[in-house]
Amino acid sequence: MPRAHALLVFAAAALFGAGASAQPMTVLTHATLIDGSGSPPQPDMTIMMQSGRIFGISPTPQGNFVMELPAGSAIVNLAGKFVTPGIINGHGHVGPPPRDPQLRQYALYGVTTTTSMYFDQDDIQQFKERQKAGELHGARILTVMYRFMSPPFIPGSEVKTPDEARAKVDEIVAKGADFVKVWIDAQGGRYPKLSPEFTAAVMDQARRHDKIRMAHIFELADARRIVDQGVNILAHDVRDQVIPDDFTATLKDRNVSVIPTLAREEAMFVFGDSPGFTDNPFFQKGLTPERLALLKTKKREEQASDPARPQFHNAFEIDKINVKKLRDAGVRLGFGTDSGGEPNRFFIQGFFEHRQMELLRDAGLSPMEIIQTFSRNNAEMLGIDQEFGILAKGKAADLLVLTKNPLDDITNMRTMEAVYLGGRKFE
Repeated sequence: MPRAHALLVFAAAALFGAGASAQPMTVLTHATLIDGSGSPPQPDMTIMMQSGRIFGISPTPQGNFVMELPAGSAIVNLAGKFVTPGIINGHGHVGPPPRDPQLRQYALYGVTTTTSMYFDQDDIQQFKERQKAGELHGARILTVMYRFMSPPFIPGSEVKTPDEARAKVDEIVAKGADFVKVWIDAQGGRYPKLSPEFTAAVMDQARRHDKIRMAHIFELADARRIVDQGVNILAHDVRDQVIPDDFTATLKDRNVSVIPTLAREEAMFVFGDSPGFTDNPFFQKGLTPERLALLKTKKREEQASDPARPQFHNAFEIDKINVKKLRDAGVRLGFGTDSGGEPNRFFIQGFFEHRQMELLRDAGLSPMEIIQTFSRNNAEMLGIDQEFGILAKGKAADLLVLTKNPLDDITNMRTMEAVYLGGRKFE
């Protein structure tokens, strides 16, 4: 081991304690750490990772002592580089199958945890257990397992009565659901909405299981209804009107979190405008050449001629206004995009999360606030903050190494040199 590295290792081991096992460590030195808590960046830090977790974080030490690390350990000098938490996507979709390629794409874009907000196969519980054991071939997954919807959607609308809704909640919780979600949206009058009696039953039964409760909404009236029924997270922002002050106060008082999905709203019309980002290699790595060609021809023509374009654009602009209102009112904002799902939506997994950062910036959030939305905020609202969200001793070693400072420009989150998932460099 080179002497300069060994000097750092002994001092770090002394600072972090003697509790290290014989398992190999990865030691990141001289990094500027942005830990996700909102605290100022910490220059010249050393981060030690072992057995999938952060063993310790400390200023990179100086000294004249020498000590060997466990066999197989690695030291990585990150002088001039920046470390942030991995991206937690609070509103994503993993499906239709297979799962692993989609989770891999998320991870390659720096998304280390994603939600799956539609439907999942019955093996999801076993899949998550394998991930917890360290079998990580891509982003970690959390799931609603099933989405309660109104007709004509099947699956989603098989259960019709409040009693059947309660039984379905029992079923999906037993199958591994992390959250329970209802979908309340008439889609411009095309579909009926779930009744208040039905959604109240779902919310109450989920509460009995101590499960976090989510809702897809579009209209303010539906947001008010589901908040009154005890929802924890609005999985989209209100998009039919500017949110009145009394409702922002209600959201804050009841600790309801909101996940704006600006990237999704933009993608309902933007491909008809020949957006420049479709020529960017960072975007194109999320698509095969064949899918990219389809996007630039058929999808572009479809959106350009869509009579609903003005409504989609209006919803996007309202969403941006409401993001700022919620932020200014102190409502907790999460981070999500609605990425994934039906392939012809072209809601590109991974890229959409970076596009969302740009759009949150345009809506008035600072780079530090944006980083907090995808780290600390999402971890807290999803109930996973004991393990994830902030980079700290004992937490999961999910982090990103960047070559440029994201606090200077949030698009510098795209300058990923490495993604560490469970303490291992993901490739």
